[in-house]
Amino acid sequence: MNSDTQQSIALETAQDLIFGKCVVLPAEEVSLSASLNRFAARPLAALEALPGYDQSLRDGFAIGEQVQGGGSSFEIIDEVAAGDTRKLTLASGEAIRIMTGGLVPDGTLRVVPNELCSVNGGRVHCVSFLQTSQKSFIHHKGRELAQGKLIVESGSAIRAEQLILLAGVGYKTVSVVRKPRVSFFCTGSELVIGGDEKLSGQKFSANAHLLHGLIELSGAKLQKQRTVRDDPDTVRETIRKLLSSHCDVIISTGGMGPGKFDLVEEAFLNMGGEVVYRSLQLRPGKSTLFGLLGKTLFFGMPGPPPAVHLLFNELIRPAILALQGARFCRPKSIQARLSESLYLPLHGLPRLKSGLLSFEDGECRVRPSTRVDVSNCYIHCSTAKRELKTGEQVIVHMTGSLPCFD
Repeated sequence: MNSDTQQSIALETAQDLIFGKCVVLPAEEVSLSASLNRFAARPLAALEALPGYDQSLRDGFAIGEQVQGGGSSFEIIDEVAAGDTRKLTLASGEAIRIMTGGLVPDGTLRVVPNELCSVNGGRVHCVSFLQTSQKSFIHHKGRELAQGKLIVESGSAIRAEQLILLAGVGYKTVSVVRKPRVSFFCTGSELVIGGDEKLSGQKFSANAHLLHGLIELSGAKLQKQRTVRDDPDTVRETIRKLLSSHCDVIISTGGMGPGKFDLVEEAFLNMGGEVVYRSLQLRPGKSTLFGLLGKTLFFGMPGPPPAVHLLFNELIRPAILALQGARFCRPKSIQARLSESLYLPLHGLPRLKSGLLSFEDGECRVRPSTRVDVSNCYIHCSTAKRELKTGEQVIVHMTGSLPCFD
């Protein structure tokens, strides 16, 4: 076994090693309506111009010449509703009534809104100040997007605003990277599932619910989940069954310390696993394992839910993004000012502390989160200080289901 795998490594180094093992998954074609937040497998450019034709921005009258001083009168020769596909042409002295979104006739100089017109019989009179107005009230072809203009880059998540553009230029389906299939198991003979009878010495499995939610929010597909007792054969058989489900990622919780019942690494190695690293220079989460079972990524995490949440945000979610070809995978880091002091235990390792980020007086503020807070970031605490005081600038790592910027 490589001696490097026996040493603790920095968080950034661990992320680099994980990214080096991530191979972008195959593409699949999905309907446009099913592509929200999926990662584009190839660049998506405008199939046609948007708008695809010159269209009226107002209900009014299309005219083909300038309005003269004192106003001008035009003969109304036709009417164009939205959806009318006829290609009409205006001659001098003529006007065509037109609705918002209607196809503008050839020869149209401008559309005069209804409120600036008066109709008498078969003629329309337009007010004179239009002589100096620069507004044509025509949305010209290609004004929003020229044909071939890039809408979504390869490796970017498709947003709701982009769905509008993609639909407008004719996309019915798009090519996206397949969602990673993720399975997990939680080890511990003391664990019971909510709803089951809990005896003295047992506790409910919180990690099962935590991971279920985190996997869904990350954009991956939950394949299988298990809760298993502390038994070498059971753990090994669980890994074998999860592998047979053709998942891309396997996660375990518990069984990653030096104790007697910490069996995950042994089972992983017995299944032919390749260890990439087995320890991080980080609290919480020092005792964690990353490796490969064939092409499947394996993350062995400690049991405490705070460590599971942290490591998912810093390591597993970035891997899920990398498997989808995301252009940016690491958690977004920003600076914020502490609104409360933060006291740190002496462990000799960097620490990430869950925090609550807010905006006050135009500034990013952060404080340590409590057990009942819904934290939205992690505060980076180096080994240099025992106390971070109110008002100090700190680095925070954002949490979330999708990259903050892509």
